[in-house]
Amino acid sequence: MRLCWIHPTTRIERLERLWGRIEASILPVLRPDCQLEFRFLPASGNFTRSLYAEHLNSVHMIEAAIRAEADGIDGIFLGCWNDALWETREILSVPVASVGEQSMLWALTMGRRFAVVTVSPKTADSIENDLISYGLSQRAIHWPVRSISPVSDTELLCRSAEDPRAEFIPRFELTARECIADGAEVIIVGCGYYGPLLRSSGYLEVPGTGVPVLDSSAIGLKSLEAMVDTAGRCGYVKSRANALRPPEPEALANARASLGLFPAAGEDMI
Repeated sequence: MRLCWIHPTTRIERLERLWGRIEASILPVLRPDCQLEFRFLPASGNFTRSLYAEHLNSVHMIEAAIRAEADGIDGIFLGCWNDALWETREILSVPVASVGEQSMLWALTMGRRFAVVTVSPKTADSIENDLISYGLSQRAIHWPVRSISPVSDTELLCRSAEDPRAEFIPRFELTARECIADGAEVIIVGCGYYGPLLRSSGYLEVPGTGVPVLDSSAIGLKSLEAMVDTAGRCGYVKSRANALRPPEPEALANARASLGLFPAAGEDMI
């Protein structure tokens, strides 16, 4: 089984320690026969804390997913909460999982009400839009997606790759406890990068509460394993009707070519 994690950014040199920590955290939770390939975008604004910027970046993530399927990948993982899940599923014929939808669905198996703690108010807005579109609002608390404060930035992410307990976890826990006070029985880490850092540091539960803290990336990838297994053994991948009916290949190819934004098909990804 070959899976591909599509990152929302280029391979930022200053985050090399983070990429290594994520790989070391994620690979052991996958099945021995599962190969996971990390792909970064050849072009990205490296910024998604804006509905417009997220929209722009989503196009590049979908292009990366198209190339991954063409390369024989069995399942695609959109490794950022700022994703274009339905758009990607519409045009691909392999299973597509997102860090957001899959972790929210998994939270439903663990509690009656969940909440998401994320890295900035703008990211919270985007995640709440997804939660509504997934139809899961009734299983979340009344203010379902909340941000840490102060917000995360690249410097905090770099420092947290070394030790998330020093700065990030105290900020995260403060917001998580507010969610718990409002009825949350499960807390999801609303970032594809911080989730593995918390889990690999042993932070699996808000202390003294019994409330689990979910690594959304690990949950998303384990769900994708099951989706690929189901596709291979049972033949179920996705609906091909209505919103998820793929467009005509020629029309899609013409639309992509007319933009002139992307490298030629088959060009190596970074």
